[in-house]
Amino acid sequence: MSYGPTPTTNAPASSSTTTSQLSQYCASGSDTGASKGRKFTLNPKAETFIPRSQLPHGGHQHSNRPSNIQDRPLTACQSPTPRTFHPEAKTYSPEALKKAINSAFAMLNNQNFIAAEEAFRVILHNKHGIPNPFDKQNVTVGLARSLKEQTCEKQLEACSILEELRLDGTLNRFGASTIYNLDLTLSLCEEALGRHFDAETRLLRLRKKRLDADERTLCKPSYYYAADINNARLWQSMGKYTLAETLFLNIKKELIKNLQSKPYSPATSKPRKYLGTVNIALGRLWQLMDKHQEAEILTLGIIGKRPDDHEDVLCRQSDHKDVDLALTFIWRALGKHERAERLLLNISRKHPDDSEEILCSSSGDPAIDIALVRTWEEMDKLESAEKLLLNISGKRPNDNEEVLCEPCGHHDIDLGLALRWQRKYKYIRAEKLLLKMSGKRPSDSEEELCKLSGNREIDLTLARHWELTGKYKLAEKLLLNMSGKHPNASPDSLCSSCGNMEIDLARVRLLEMMGQHEWSEKLMLNMIGKPPEATLEELCKPFGHHDIDLTRARLWQEMNKFELSERLLLNMSGKHLNTDEGNLCKPSGNQQIDMTLVRLWDAMGKYEQAEGLIRRCCELYHSNECQLTLLCLSTGKAGFLEMISRCPESANTLVATSIHYFTLACEQIKKDGPESAKDNLEKALEQVESALQKYPPIAGAYSQKAHCLRMLGRSRQQWTECFDRAQTLDSSRTQKGKADFWRRNEYIALEIVRGFTG
Repeated sequence: MSYGPTPTTNAPASSSTTTSQLSQYCASGSDTGASKGRKFTLNPKAETFIPRSQLPHGGHQHSNRPSNIQDRPLTACQSPTPRTFHPEAKTYSPEALKKAINSAFAMLNNQNFIAAEEAFRVILHNKHGIPNPFDKQNVTVGLARSLKEQTCEKQLEACSILEELRLDGTLNRFGASTIYNLDLTLSLCEEALGRHFDAETRLLRLRKKRLDADERTLCKPSYYYAADINNARLWQSMGKYTLAETLFLNIKKELIKNLQSKPYSPATSKPRKYLGTVNIALGRLWQLMDKHQEAEILTLGIIGKRPDDHEDVLCRQSDHKDVDLALTFIWRALGKHERAERLLLNISRKHPDDSEEILCSSSGDPAIDIALVRTWEEMDKLESAEKLLLNISGKRPNDNEEVLCEPCGHHDIDLGLALRWQRKYKYIRAEKLLLKMSGKRPSDSEEELCKLSGNREIDLTLARHWELTGKYKLAEKLLLNMSGKHPNASPDSLCSSCGNMEIDLARVRLLEMMGQHEWSEKLMLNMIGKPPEATLEELCKPFGHHDIDLTRARLWQEMNKFELSERLLLNMSGKHLNTDEGNLCKPSGNQQIDMTLVRLWDAMGKYEQAEGLIRRCCELYHSNECQLTLLCLSTGKAGFLEMISRCPESANTLVATSIHYFTLACEQIKKDGPESAKDNLEKALEQVESALQKYPPIAGAYSQKAHCLRMLGRSRQQWTECFDRAQTLDSSRTQKGKADFWRRNEYIALEIVRGFTG
């Protein structure tokens, strides 16, 4: 296995990449029915590869430590809930005790956490105790590790157990426990509970770093590599990408130096293992930082391959499943979907020419199957994706509703199925499955429905589902519970950061959807530590976390704070307002930033700049989203019909064509009255009805049909029914898209039509 190239410099700051939203210009707001075989240069929808066992339990946004970090206290643990397992006291002989301890740790290593917990508890209740103090400490830490992987209540218990054990040991001069693995495990428990500052403080002390040290010192390896790696991962989950990258690179440099100085020493097995871990972790971090090419080169190097190898070589299965999986996620991000699919099929021992029944059968490895599902979704092979999900969950499409909504017990499979149904607008079925995964029922009281399930990913997905379906009160209450806040708390408390980036961002978006833009902005600014009265220059500095900065730019656009939004986006792109037109309309290399800037310029009436940038984006990214946005920017203009004729038909292209004719009709009404526009209005209605007949229903199509019917003077019942259907499919429509350029003349035209009809 290759070590990979020796890093020579510390990395510069870079923003992360997150899931791209589909074009808001296309009335649907959806990608349903989009053309197949998309050839992205960079796929904005691809997730970063993180195996379940290494998923961060949350994130935090702050990239700079508080000025008083050295005085920062560690959060006290809450009292744990009563234990559900009460072992009877047993008597072990010394040999039997050693065997029981080894067996318990074997269960833990095999991720059989409940069985491991029970085994550790039985050992700790040995009638004669555990004679060896080291064994007792080891078993106690093992119990905490098994609890950490379970519910929130058990994570609290793990913290309590470790804090109690900590009192029995000594501390070094930095304040870290000298008991082996104690503080490392405790920091992981704190991270799982969202206490990122506490976890960071504990890891820095464990790495013998002063809390007020400069960044260069903080990123120097301590040679306690387990702590170094966990610190880098924590910084990654907190959004401190530059610190994480620098520490990973420095660890890699030291490990390579160590291995090269003693190439044949038996003691190199552990450094080799750490180096493999660092290489994979660094590849994942680079994906988050939008450094996909670097991630590909590094990941291929781990398994002895190069980007210019033959396709057969690149898609050949290696001996390292985690590396192969990481590679498929990188290829998806780069738009190399066929290559990712081929590698996954090779790992599954399948061939692209196999029958659908074979292709959609389980490989026996859920991680591979789920990666294939997500690849197919991005390739628009939606039916195959759903069929595979049902097969690996032991269900069939014709099963009754109760069977379909019963969790199969594998978290990722159940969650994938719920999200698939959500995308198909099967909201009731998706919600029923999510509630069952949470141990709840639709008939439960509001109080019960909004209780935490103990799994943050499920809770966040459920909150987002309620937001999507317009159940804002439930979504808000659940997110407040996740934040540890009460609905009746003061505005300052409600708008303060809870310390978890995912939860805070979910609340920012929900408040925006609820029309509470000032509260949303206040929470967002508190997340990044900036007061509302800060200077324009200070407010518009990028925070350095891609998702936070983009959310802030979009929020300011929604609030009509165009100048703030524009300056932030230009700063993120490395541009300035006084940049010449040619460079101002040059893509930044990040599709999400560029598309957000296109939409902003259109809303500001800077049509030439918006069109100039989107055309160059289409040439660079070759993505479906860019093409649709260009189409919608061109509606009502000469050349639109020629442009649309070169695009494969989809629901979105039909809706865009309807918008084109509708825009022309509005101009005709303004100039010559309603009669002159009838032909174009009928064409607009025909196009959108075709979209609804040929493709699965989307909110934008129903909304566009309502606009056409209303302008044609049809009955109020007809067009309000269409608006209601659009609202049912996408409850967020009432909060967005009101400034779309093709709607701007509609109000004037509608008033003229009403004047003629009386």
